Amino acid sequence: MTEGNGVGVLTEPPVSTKCYEAPSVSALTSDGLLKQLVSTKTAANVHFEVSVTSNRKIIWQTVYMDGKLFVQIPNGILPDGSKESFISLLEYAEEILHCSHVIVYFHRNRNDRGSLIKTFMFLGFGPVPPGNPLVPNLEHLVFMAYAIQLDG
Repeated sequence: MTEGNGVGVLTEPPVSTKCYEAPSVSALTSDGLLKQLVSTKTAANVHFEVSVTSNRKIIWQTVYMDGKLFVQIPNGILPDGSKESFISLLEYAEEILHCSHVIVYFHRNRNDRGSLIKTFMFLGFGPVPPGNPLVPNLEHLVFMAYAIQLDG
C-alpha cells in the first residue's frame, strides 16, 4: 500500500452485528439498531470489515458489551493495512458506538506477545491486570484497554 493512500477520506467500515439475546438479529447496522445496542446492556458480536485497498479487506471480530468494545487480535502475523483499519475501528467505537473503552485481547502464549504489547501501548492502550473488573478473569489471555473520553 502506498503511503498517504486514503488520507483525509473519512469512511465508516461496514459493520454487521448479531445480538446474543436475539440470535435472529443479523443485519447491517442502521441508526436504530446502533441506538438500541448503545442504550441496552446487550452483548453483541460486531464484525468490522475495512477495505484498505480495492482488493484487500481487513476483518476484526469484536464483542460489544456494557459500553465496551472487546477486539480479538487474530493469531499470526497481522496483514498489511491492519494499523490503518484498526484506527478506523477505534474512531467508529468512539464516534458511532460511544464506547467507554476499547479492549484488545490475545493469547498470553503468543510468540509475538512483546511486540503486540509495544504496538498497542504506542496506540495508547495500557495493560489490564487479571482480576480487574473491566475484563473477564481469564488467565490465558492478555487484555489491554484504551479509555475513551466521552463528551458530556
